[in-house]
Amino acid sequence: MTCRASISRRRLTFVAAFLIVATATRVAIAAGLLETIDQEVTSIYEKSRDTVVKVHAQRQLQIGDLPFSPAHRVGTGFFIDKDGHILTAATVVGDADSCWIEWQGRKIDARVIGRDPQTNVALLKIEPATNSATPFLPQGDSDGLRVGSMVVAIGFPYDLPSAPVVGFIDGIDIRCGNHIFATSHVRASCRLSPGQGGGPMLDARGEVVGIAVAAHADDQCYALPINAAHKIWVDLLQFGQPQYTWVGLGIAERQLAIDPTVSNHWQVFIQQVYSNTPAATAGFHEGDTLLNITSNEVHRSADVLNTMFYHHVGDAVEFTVLRDRQKQKLLLIVAARPPQEPFGVQAVPQLGALKPPDPSPNVVPASQEH
Repeated sequence: MTCRASISRRRLTFVAAFLIVATATRVAIAAGLLETIDQEVTSIYEKSRDTVVKVHAQRQLQIGDLPFSPAHRVGTGFFIDKDGHILTAATVVGDADSCWIEWQGRKIDARVIGRDPQTNVALLKIEPATNSATPFLPQGDSDGLRVGSMVVAIGFPYDLPSAPVVGFIDGIDIRCGNHIFATSHVRASCRLSPGQGGGPMLDARGEVVGIAVAAHADDQCYALPINAAHKIWVDLLQFGQPQYTWVGLGIAERQLAIDPTVSNHWQVFIQQVYSNTPAATAGFHEGDTLLNITSNEVHRSADVLNTMFYHHVGDAVEFTVLRDRQKQKLLLIVAARPPQEPFGVQAVPQLGALKPPDPSPNVVPASQEH
């Protein structure tokens, strides 16, 4: 009995020692991971901070002959090339009479090249010193972003120096409540303070993958993917305004069935074909089901908006539709979007049981007024 008890005690001692070592190992691993993340975020911020600027915009207010104190708005921007071009949020710039940036301890006048209220993007430019180039962020590929990816937003909160905000991508959304975006936006768990709107969102490699355009409820923010922002700033450089496409279709989406074994049970169909438009000329019919736009499959309205966002006026685009159970290919020449035409789709009853819609979140520009 004494021998057995001794063996049992030795076993308990061994098990306890093993558990202590295993727990200590897990704690050490977790601490090591946190240290690694800390080092990576610090490194990303240190390499990027000189490319991020504080943007000021001012407009003189006057009613009749009575002048008022100028409206002063402050936000964040970042260099996108060596020639002094800066990307920021359109809500930071607004309809300002004058703009300038704070950078490297200097105040530098900035010129507004153009702005796009639809995507909340504005393009500014400063004149670099002779024989010098501005540092700029390397552009990443925002098409590779996935839910769960870590991102780092950099901006100037309130009147404080620039600071990083670490978060993760929570979703890729085409709408926010009742608002339809022109293209899908990145929703991330980064809490933006006033003054950080217009700042860059970086991936784990330190490449810019988005521009922060709005603060969202629940400590989240929205960022326009950098691929979409690139299309906008190229338009602003070439035309002074964004070039949005128009085909003349009213589309809607519907859910076919609730079946967990089916990977995708949504479809987009033509609800209306407007007269005297490219869609009417191409031969679209009401009730057609959209299957493909070029090589991109269509299952949700976001697939249509995201694909057409990157096309240009005059492009010839091939659509594949299902009509009377037969596939048909239609060639459409893209036109310019009329100013009065909104983005988005029509809401229609869907088949099957659906969750109740989420309440409309409060989306506000992340800028600061003085």
